[in-house]
Amino acid sequence: MPSNIVAYEWPLNGTSHIAYETGDNHIHEMVIGQKGRWIDDDITRVAGGPRLEDAILAGSSWPDGQTQQIAYASAMDANGHIYELVRYQDRPWSFEDIMRQPIGAAPADGFSLVSYSFRAAGTKHIVYSGRDGHLHELSAGVTGMWKYTDLTQLVGAPLAENELLAAYDWKAGKTKQVVYVSGDGHIHELMCGMDDTWRHTDLMDATDASPAGNTALAAYAWETGGTKQVVYTGTDGDVYELVCDQDGAWTFADLTSLTSAPLAAGSALTGFAWETDRAKQVVYVDSNFHVNELRMPLQPGAWEHTDLTQLMRLPEASEDVIIAHEWTPQFAKHVVFLDTAENPHIHSLMLKHGGRWQHTDVTDETGAPSIV
Repeated sequence: MPSNIVAYEWPLNGTSHIAYETGDNHIHEMVIGQKGRWIDDDITRVAGGPRLEDAILAGSSWPDGQTQQIAYASAMDANGHIYELVRYQDRPWSFEDIMRQPIGAAPADGFSLVSYSFRAAGTKHIVYSGRDGHLHELSAGVTGMWKYTDLTQLVGAPLAENELLAAYDWKAGKTKQVVYVSGDGHIHELMCGMDDTWRHTDLMDATDASPAGNTALAAYAWETGGTKQVVYTGTDGDVYELVCDQDGAWTFADLTSLTSAPLAAGSALTGFAWETDRAKQVVYVDSNFHVNELRMPLQPGAWEHTDLTQLMRLPEASEDVIIAHEWTPQFAKHVVFLDTAENPHIHSLMLKHGGRWQHTDVTDETGAPSIV
C-alpha cells in the first residue's frame, strides 16, 4: 500500500531498514544489523534532494546493482517527478531526479508508487500511477539509462481507479508482476517474462473470486511453495487470497472464513513469505486495533491465526499501514506498525527462527523524529 513509511531488507549488508517522512519533509532511515540495535539517520540531510510535502515512499534492495534505494513522489509536487535516493555498500547516500533523464516518462500523480528488483533480468523497477490514470514503469540495469513503459497503453488493460497497487518478481516463474484494482472491484495482473512481453489477466474472471474493496491489496511470491499470491480485503471485510502455481492456474480462498479470524479494518494489510520457516504470512489490523497474523506453513498446509497484540500486549495499532518482510541474514521475519498516538511511534516486531517474538518501540530506542 502506498504510504509515507516503508520497510525492507538489504541482504548484501545484512541489515533491515525502515524509511519514513518526518514533519519537516525529510526522509529518515532506521537501520538494524547483526548487533541488534536500531540507528536513525536523516537521509535528506546526507543526500540532498527536494523536500516533498505528503510524499509517498517505495523502498527495496537490488542484488545485481549492490544497492538499496528509496523512491519518492508527492501529489503536492507540481512537476510530477519521481526521485530516488541510492546507497551502495559502505558508501554515502546519493540522490537522482529520474524524470530529468530524456526518456519521455509521464508525470506521477503522487498517489501510488512501488519498487522491486527483477532478479531473472538483473534489473530494478519502479511502478507508479500517472496523472493520465495509467500505470507506468521505470526500469534500469546495472549500466545505461532508465527505460520507460506505459503499461496500461501497452496491454490495453482497464484503468487503475484507486491507490491500490503492488509489484514484485517471481523467481520460480522468472516473471515480474504488477497488480491493481479497477473501478468494478476486479483485480488485474500485468505479467512479463524474459521474452519482455506483457500480458494482462483479470483475476476475478479467472477465479470467480469475491470483489475487492478499495482499502487494501498486497502481492508477493512464495518460492518454497512455488506460488505467487495476491491478498486483499473484500467489500465484506474478509481477507481473501488468490494463488497461482507454475501451471498458471489461479485459485481463490477466504482466509477469514478458514481461520475464524477477525475482520480487517482500514488499509493496514500485507502479505509476505518467510522462506526460512517454509511459510507464508498475511498480517493485518482489525477494528479493535489488534495486529493479526495468518500463517500457512508448507506442511501441513493449513492456515492458522495468531493475535499478535494479545500475545505480546502491544499498544493499539493504526489501521492505516502495516509492513512486513523476511530478514534473510538473521533467519527472521519482521513486522512494522504505527501506534494510535497523536504523534505515532514506529514499532518493530521481530521473530527469529526458533525464537520468540520481540517487540521494540523503534522511535523510543533511536530518539528519531515522529512520522508525519
